[in-house]
Amino acid sequence: MPDVSAATLPRARLALLIDADNVRANFLPIIIREASALGTVTVKRVYGHFASSSMNAWQPLVHEYALSPVHIPPAATGKNATDMKLAIEAMDLLHRGQIEGFCIASSDSDFTTLASRIREDGVSVYGFGEQKASMAYVRSCDRFFYCDLLMREEKGAGPVTDAAPSGPARIPVDDILAAIDDLSGDEGWAHLGEVGQMLNKRLPDFDPRNHGFKKLSSLVESMKPVELRRRKTAGGSTVEVRAK
Repeated sequence: MPDVSAATLPRARLALLIDADNVRANFLPIIIREASALGTVTVKRVYGHFASSSMNAWQPLVHEYALSPVHIPPAATGKNATDMKLAIEAMDLLHRGQIEGFCIASSDSDFTTLASRIREDGVSVYGFGEQKASMAYVRSCDRFFYCDLLMREEKGAGPVTDAAPSGPARIPVDDILAAIDDLSGDEGWAHLGEVGQMLNKRLPDFDPRNHGFKKLSSLVESMKPVELRRRKTAGGSTVEVRAK
């Protein structure tokens, strides 16, 4: 049997649906970058009243990032007009069965039900918004990216480093310790990669970069209640952690 590396495996096909009424245009490079790391973005749509001056910042981005603009006409504009159009098209895409993940760019809690419904069909949902997003909406996603935090790190003292002394958000120490305890062996050690996977499942908005660290290992190393060790293995090396 030929050896198939992870790089040659097919990537998930994603749909990126952007609520331009609720997302800042300057977040788009971050959204595209993070979404592209999750899979192949085959659908890219941005929703809004494109005849309005409020959409001026989006106009050049439509061409630069090959977005498909979905115009919400003036007669249909209202608090929920854009949300309803986005939700309807999301369900159409879901029922076609050709999309394996949805990236919803909005901080609007109205999308909580949509995200939950998509996940009922076993399809992943990735949210992109700001810290103002409701926790119910964040928890309805498989993962949630705070674009404002990521942008703050990028515009801070250069790129995020491996040794940031502190971060802009509270580190979920108790959740990290609980994940280590659940995954640890007899000696209390747990593989860091598995800890990270469990944290993403329990805390969709968990990201070391939200706390000023580029890697999870750097974040954990900064925590006094946690001990970290690196061990060489036959396949390379592994990082393990345990509670002190």
